[in-house]
Amino acid sequence: MRNGTAYVKKAVILAAGHETKLAPLTKYYPPWMFPVLSKPLINYTLDFLKKNGFEDILITLPKGEKIPDYLKQGRVSEINIQYYEEDKPRGTAGILKDIEKFLDKDPFLVIDSNLFIGHIDLNEFIKFHIETGAIITVGIYKENGNNGDEENVIINADKTVKGFHLIHSSMNKKSTRRPSGIYLFDPSVLGFIDQGKYMDIKEQLIPALQREAFNISAHEIKGFHLSLNNMNDYINLQRILLLNGKNTDRHTDFKNKEEIAKDVWIGKDVKVSSKAYLLGPIVIGDGCTIKDWAQIVGPAVIGDRCQISEEVIIRESILWDDVSLSNGSKIEYSVIAKNSNIPNNFHIKNMVVLNGLSIGDANLIPQNYNIKGIINLSDIMSVSGTTKNIYKILKRIMDVALSAIGVILLLPLFLVIAIAIKIDSRGSVFYIQKRCGIGGKLFNMIKFRSMVANAETLHEDLLSKNESDGPMFKITNDPRVTRLGKILRSTSLDEIPQLFNVIKGDMSLIGPRPLIMDEMRFSPSWRDIRLKVKPGITGLWQIQGRSEAPFHDWIKYDTYYVKNQSLWLDLKILFKTIWVVMKKVGAY
Repeated sequence: MRNGTAYVKKAVILAAGHETKLAPLTKYYPPWMFPVLSKPLINYTLDFLKKNGFEDILITLPKGEKIPDYLKQGRVSEINIQYYEEDKPRGTAGILKDIEKFLDKDPFLVIDSNLFIGHIDLNEFIKFHIETGAIITVGIYKENGNNGDEENVIINADKTVKGFHLIHSSMNKKSTRRPSGIYLFDPSVLGFIDQGKYMDIKEQLIPALQREAFNISAHEIKGFHLSLNNMNDYINLQRILLLNGKNTDRHTDFKNKEEIAKDVWIGKDVKVSSKAYLLGPIVIGDGCTIKDWAQIVGPAVIGDRCQISEEVIIRESILWDDVSLSNGSKIEYSVIAKNSNIPNNFHIKNMVVLNGLSIGDANLIPQNYNIKGIINLSDIMSVSGTTKNIYKILKRIMDVALSAIGVILLLPLFLVIAIAIKIDSRGSVFYIQKRCGIGGKLFNMIKFRSMVANAETLHEDLLSKNESDGPMFKITNDPRVTRLGKILRSTSLDEIPQLFNVIKGDMSLIGPRPLIMDEMRFSPSWRDIRLKVKPGITGLWQIQGRSEAPFHDWIKYDTYYVKNQSLWLDLKILFKTIWVVMKKVGAY
């Protein structure tokens, strides 16, 4: 049997089926193309794979994502690079089934596209996989504490994987072992992935293999690597590379740069005034101009063609390409996106700055990291402040007014339904369940009871009949539904008590449907995006077919809504909901 890296020659880089919390910078680049010091993140991965003898690389991409010309032309590496465009969300495992012909019959490596690989011992990782006879080996690393939203890996004493636990920032939990974003697969796993259905590696594929008694092992990855899961990770990576050059092979990235002072590296055609003050570590890209009395205090990264005017102060920040800072402006602990033009004497601290933001972009900014907000240069105001607040106020007025009117008008119907439920079957009139609200905060969601009183205890016996490929449990003719319950569900009358949830402020009329945390485990990125806004009684997914819509459409519509919120969109969904309910589309 072959050992080490000679055993594996193919790798898959998952740039589709895997999202990160790096918005709104993703308006300019996908995470795998984010600038890291002097080159895009993907280049580090390709360089690493080349050094380890890999011959064939396939990068999976979301539909319509642009591939840079230099990557198309193969100028990054001599290895064979192919691309696969995902036409719809398939999940991190589902997309592997789509590229089965590329993977063939040999073991293959899978790497998350948001993983920075400095120098890890891949040979040891592969040897461990061979020795344990695992069908999948999961790379892990140790970390103490809970840094925002994380996943931890539960490991048995024999180094096999027991399971994964999703930790949301709303949960007060700690863990020490987390997935590194690198996996080694035996090709036989592809036989357990259904063609055309959504499937996640950690939350669906691995449990399915464990039920069949296959060995899923975990190996601690040695060497420097870091997953860019949020803005803090991205900023900290740059700091680590700048401050710890010897430990992270920093200088190998600066072949075309000149060190003009201690730890101050510049690219080609850079003009630095003799009156400027530069305190490293600093990396400055090609074609930049730094004028009199400008001060740059590292660790700092300046992209290509940036113009730094007189008396500008930059402290521990990252500037992408083509940024222009006018006289007297001050940038501290911030990320400035490409093509940004900062006006005279403008002070920016702990911010992300870019052009053309929307309300939806503001939704995606994490609230528990060092970055405190975003600035929209289109009108020099914080979208997370004025614009977003106006929308939230107007939406809240609409929610309360329409819900109150609805309760008053429907009160006689409430009484009729309550009496009918009591006559039809034993149990309470209302069904109350803990659901996840905005930020993961739990609240009591109320519905008219449409199932038998012991429905939850019967759930386990019916799992094998589930018709949904996602987290929800759906059966066309669910035996737990009462006679009256079928009528209530088909007309959506079981949902109308949620008007009280809206009035209370736990829900909105329009938004992603509220779920329990366990129902959102299949796609952490989808979960985290939908928790940015209040859940709703109706939403984009509901008006597109509800129970008949596949899970990948659910992901698509929830994500689209959060990123494109507006009063006009809310009104369109509201009016279309009336038509869908009348037609009884997908209701059961």
